[in-house]
Amino acid sequence: MIQLLRTVLLEKQNYLILLFWVALGIFTGPVAYLAVPLHMFLLQRKGEWLWLLLGFWLILTLSDSRQAVFGFAQSLKSVLMLALTFFYITFPQKEEGFSFIKPFIAFFVLAFYSLLENPLMFYGFQKTLSYVLLLLIVPGVVFLLLKYERERFLFHLCLMGAGILALGLVLRFVMPDFVIFKGERFSGMLGNPNGLGIYSFVFLMLFTFVSAFHKKLFTNWQKILVYVLIGLSAVFAGSRGGIFSSLLFILGWFLLRRDAILGFITMAVVFASYQLVMANFVEIVTYLNLEDYFRLETLDTGSGRVVVAEVAWRHIHENYWFSKGFTYNETVLAQYQDYFEQHGHQGNVHNSWLTMWLDTGLVGLVLFSFGWLVNFIKAAKFTPMVWAVMFGLLLSISVESWLTASLNPFTIVLVIILSMLANPYFYPQLYPAADTSPVTQ
Repeated sequence: MIQLLRTVLLEKQNYLILLFWVALGIFTGPVAYLAVPLHMFLLQRKGEWLWLLLGFWLILTLSDSRQAVFGFAQSLKSVLMLALTFFYITFPQKEEGFSFIKPFIAFFVLAFYSLLENPLMFYGFQKTLSYVLLLLIVPGVVFLLLKYERERFLFHLCLMGAGILALGLVLRFVMPDFVIFKGERFSGMLGNPNGLGIYSFVFLMLFTFVSAFHKKLFTNWQKILVYVLIGLSAVFAGSRGGIFSSLLFILGWFLLRRDAILGFITMAVVFASYQLVMANFVEIVTYLNLEDYFRLETLDTGSGRVVVAEVAWRHIHENYWFSKGFTYNETVLAQYQDYFEQHGHQGNVHNSWLTMWLDTGLVGLVLFSFGWLVNFIKAAKFTPMVWAVMFGLLLSISVESWLTASLNPFTIVLVIILSMLANPYFYPQLYPAADTSPVTQ
């Protein structure tokens, strides 16, 4: 613990910078839209890409919050994305970003073309462009940080995620109204309990890979503490999708460690059996006396998700092969807002497959899936454990639409994970120490 505090104190100034960004947004509003990018420019000139990345992730996390005090983050995240794009022009590792986004080129060509019939063309263009920039910039930054300051990068990346979870848990007892969603369920620093469930899930995967391949980065007690934070956050949130996705990842992790091929086959069978498990879900939960925790009273209606899924399918058949681009689903769902509220539903389709199909058609969905699959295959060349991520991910995106959006605190973590695992500099057995050369501009 003493060593942990020493490490944090060494970076005290940088952590204060991120807190300063948040304070600017809270107390000055629009001033932050100018001051933060200027501050980022100073960090970029110093080669502090680590804190540019962590600051971006922090603002994305706060932008998911429904607290009015963090309302500034919704607009600031777009400003930060533009600033990072400007910095990327002089970035020394562009090829890494191109490598990650290359399998998605056909998808984005289709996505941009589809916008020609989008009723919110400019809004859809912004959403599409932000996804392109995320997949282009983040992998390059990850490569740079792994090559020149690997241990520093991985340590503070995990510390940031753990800190967000810890703060939410502390507020649960100090300021419960701030982190309890609609007076019922724990949402931490995220916008809702399901968001916290996704955050816990993606951070669980990130921390597991970092601590497993860099065993000396954290002590055993520190690892236990982080896993406790993740576990408590997931349990208190009560997110069915977050919990089951995490359990599926953990199962895949242990099976693939024993035997990669047999583990993959077993996980494929387990995932294929998911429908059978869900068919008997009520009986299983009732037998375990967990009806209240898993909110069985909402299962039949899926809290309105079945209703919105039916609407999505109806419009998918109107634009089966090709559709009208990013944000089209929002246009469709807005027409049924009163109808959804009558069935107790708020939000989107809650299914990444349906959302992307509705936005870009079946052809777009296939091309989108292909891009992710190629990057999983690249990472699998270094470690078969990446398939545990895929199985957990498949379940998570089947119950939430987060993967169809770029500027949220979840998609960026998946990009970081795949960028790390496909990078030889991540593995100590290949590169025992990071390059000691200074970070080039």
